[in-house]
Amino acid sequence: MSDILSQDELDALLAQVRQQEAERPQDAAADLEARSRPAVPASTRFAEEQVFSDADGPNLPIILRLPLELSVELGRTRMTVHELLQLGQGSVIELNRMASDLIDLTVNGRVIAQGEAVVVNESFGFRVAVVDPVRERIKKL
Repeated sequence: MSDILSQDELDALLAQVRQQEAERPQDAAADLEARSRPAVPASTRFAEEQVFSDADGPNLPIILRLPLELSVELGRTRMTVHELLQLGQGSVIELNRMASDLIDLTVNGRVIAQGEAVVVNESFGFRVAVVDPVRERIKKL
């Protein structure tokens, strides 16, 4: 199966999103949009929106609101089932990256940026150090 959606698949997805928006009460739609919107300063959102023009298509605002699952990957390793079953509290798993290496930020399994882990209000966060250009990120989706 191809990772790239055909025009028919995109049209079907957009029709489904429009139908869901029409069926949802207006207050619930505004609440859902506010909750799914990342906490990005308005000046940054405005700058990102200026990258696109009307020539990019009338459906672009709908596509830009689609939620995506992002993952931050520290590293990977391989182990046998026996080794996996031996893991317990306090076990240490060595990953395939050095502590000084940048961490990958992935969307749909594709790396779009690299950065470092940070702590934000007692939670982990991600500080972007290297990011693909907007057009390149779109191609990877």
